[in-house]
Amino acid sequence: MKHLFIGGTGNISADCTHEALRSGHEVWHINRGNRGDIPGVRTILIDAKDEAAVAAALGDETFDTVTDFIAFTPNDIERDIRLYSGRTRQFVFISSASAYHKPVRHYRIVESTPLHNPFWDYARNKIACEDRLVAEYRANGFPATIVRPSHTYSDGWLPSSFGSRDYTVAARILADKPIVVHGDGRSLWTLTHTEDFARAFVPLLGHPRTVGEAYHITSDEVLDWDAIHLTIAEALGREAHLVHIPSDFIAERDPARGAGLLGDKSYSVVFDNTKIRSLVPGWTARIPFHEGVAHSLAWWDARPDAKKSDPALEAEIEAILSAWKQ
Repeated sequence: MKHLFIGGTGNISADCTHEALRSGHEVWHINRGNRGDIPGVRTILIDAKDEAAVAAALGDETFDTVTDFIAFTPNDIERDIRLYSGRTRQFVFISSASAYHKPVRHYRIVESTPLHNPFWDYARNKIACEDRLVAEYRANGFPATIVRPSHTYSDGWLPSSFGSRDYTVAARILADKPIVVHGDGRSLWTLTHTEDFARAFVPLLGHPRTVGEAYHITSDEVLDWDAIHLTIAEALGREAHLVHIPSDFIAERDPARGAGLLGDKSYSVVFDNTKIRSLVPGWTARIPFHEGVAHSLAWWDARPDAKKSDPALEAEIEAILSAWKQ
């Protein structure tokens, strides 16, 4: 099949690209080339948000599937509907498991769990995107499929209470600095390696039963937040000095960070993957977190120049620790 990925080189999409290529599919990308090309992919170097330029670059090209990995607002979805109506037999929107109802009504989440998040703009925007796609599917048959990842990570990523994208938390552990963990550290969380996500995601592409449906793809491994941070420290061969600070205290002093805690990470979540397994029999997440962390740290060890703390994040953490101490 012929797949178009909007994005294609990011945290989730890079491994989805590799998996699609391994499965024998033709893969196209639309992106700005900031992360380099993936061999075997036909890349259109363009800003995906420039609708006129994308339409001109695609010409009369059609695709079996189109997946937008970088749509975050309803405006993005409106543009996608205009661009890809009549151009694909399946449009896949990468939403987020953060869209599920908060506060959590039941610890075990299924795809029919209501979508509601009054705390976090990111999640509310993803919900609005889903609502627009569902309406277009029902009114005009736009062939939408919705996929909701949980907290995903890959090489060069370390999930923590304060983000995943850089080496800051690892550097603090190595420097024997305190690590902030929201709440009491005992709420449950699900982390999914992107290689595992990709092995379930690619079989959804072009599957006749997926149009009009929503799926989440997550690991079945469940850890609490203390265990997550202690696993990172163990992989570094060091001890972690954890400081537990209530999420609402963090939110009062750092509203941007607090929104993601109060609207997502502070709740215990466990996902039921029965629906995805009904389409991908035998699939299971193979990479436990302790192995994924080791792979990620090995990636950094091979790139010592990338082992840098984010000064803004360091200042944010220190300000919260100082306020809590007072």
